[in-house]
Amino acid sequence: MDATLLQSLITGAGSNSQFIGGLVVALLYFVVGLLGAIGSILVFRRIFQGWWEQIAWASYLVLIAGFYLSFAAYFEASTPAWQTELVAVAVFLLCAVAGLFSRSAIAVGYVLHGLWDLSHCLSGSSLAGLAITETPLGYGIFCSTLDFAVACYLMVSDTPWHKPGGVDLYFWRQRL
Repeated sequence: MDATLLQSLITGAGSNSQFIGGLVVALLYFVVGLLGAIGSILVFRRIFQGWWEQIAWASYLVLIAGFYLSFAAYFEASTPAWQTELVAVAVFLLCAVAGLFSRSAIAVGYVLHGLWDLSHCLSGSSLAGLAITETPLGYGIFCSTLDFAVACYLMVSDTPWHKPGGVDLYFWRQRL
């Protein structure tokens, strides 16, 4: 569960070696999240052109939001936790649908999802009185890093989403 790792790092609980070990683990998940974002951006830009990229990023937002439902099932979350996670997935779905019309709406969805990831890390199984599911160790750090990096990309990208574009599933046959 992430809560122990991040809470220990923030409060300084435990020995010095535990703090250093936790910091290394957190840094590792941060780097993996950043590399995952960079890889996703590069692959999405090669496969999807024009408005297909917009559709892909909106779909990806819904997909990663759905991970919390799998965590709820795996960790045998309570009914109130399932309800909270379903509402959150619905919010991200709305951001994705709005993102089909606005690039910034998708970026806002990714920022909100990153904050949702961090809230799971920092608050454990309850957030402001709402039951939430547990997450695997490091997931919140990894996913929030990926989410924030993707949101930054979406805000600075010059991809012409207003053009029809296409999908190139054989992108690796071309020179990079």
